[in-house]
Amino acid sequence: MNPVLLRIRLIVLIQWFAFPAFCQMPKLTLATYTYADNNRLGNIQPLADVLSQKLGMPVQTKSYGNVASFIAGIEAGEVDLALISTFGYLLLINRGASPYTPVAALQVPPDVRDNYKTALIAHASLPVNRMTDLTKQAAQYRITFVSETSTSGNLIPRAYLYANGLPEPERQFQAVAYSKTHANGLTQVLERKTDLAAFGSEEYHQAVRKDSTLKNRIKLVWESEEIPLGPALLKNTLDVSLQKKITDILLALHTENHAALVALRSGWSEARQAEKFRPIDRAFYQSYQQRIGAPKTLIEQFANLIR
Repeated sequence: MNPVLLRIRLIVLIQWFAFPAFCQMPKLTLATYTYADNNRLGNIQPLADVLSQKLGMPVQTKSYGNVASFIAGIEAGEVDLALISTFGYLLLINRGASPYTPVAALQVPPDVRDNYKTALIAHASLPVNRMTDLTKQAAQYRITFVSETSTSGNLIPRAYLYANGLPEPERQFQAVAYSKTHANGLTQVLERKTDLAAFGSEEYHQAVRKDSTLKNRIKLVWESEEIPLGPALLKNTLDVSLQKKITDILLALHTENHAALVALRSGWSEARQAEKFRPIDRAFYQSYQQRIGAPKTLIEQFANLIR
């Protein structure tokens, strides 16, 4: 038989027998959550491919419908590597001992400004120019947050209100509602469906850059400090050596697989300027919770919604 044909047949046979073995190997599950109409599966697939290639094992991807169902899936042990939001992680650890460890988080360059903040806006016709105005007149106004599990659109503005004498918006404002997306919060103020709205500040800055006349219709009452991006969590029951390999892959992604990093960060508006993963731990997020003045009762209020 022709030696070349023999080699080809041998290669085909090896692949034929190796493929079922590869499929039967233990699988890793890389998961995240859906925002609006983006399930982010396309954003995390390149990372899954990198992990599969470097670890020599199948990596499947999954997107949960929202942060609450994602946390429930994490608690059920359905995920090996979880990409979660900042508030999502605080909700997780405030529900009790977490069987997952934060190992890395995306980081933006130190000279980047206005990357991930909260904006609290009001309709321009209202006599609300600073927080003291709002504290005195809250009962007259309707306020809109983004969703129960949103970091920039719920946790951060509620912590700010709490620190400024408005710890119970549902009781202290005329009405409280959720806009479901950051863009809708801005739109609802413009359309006078609400008086104030809290959401990711990029939505506000992007809108006024596009149409400067919007400043005649809405006003920025408050803008938060930069918010840290959410962590990558690893299941504690994974082999220690495997955990280290996964962590090393994440930390080197910007140099060894930059295209996968670009795809990943594109799935989150707040992460689009991120340059790399950095090491992170639980204490970092606990310290952040304390710094923004978010009491445990505030976190628990929304943690109890998760079933």
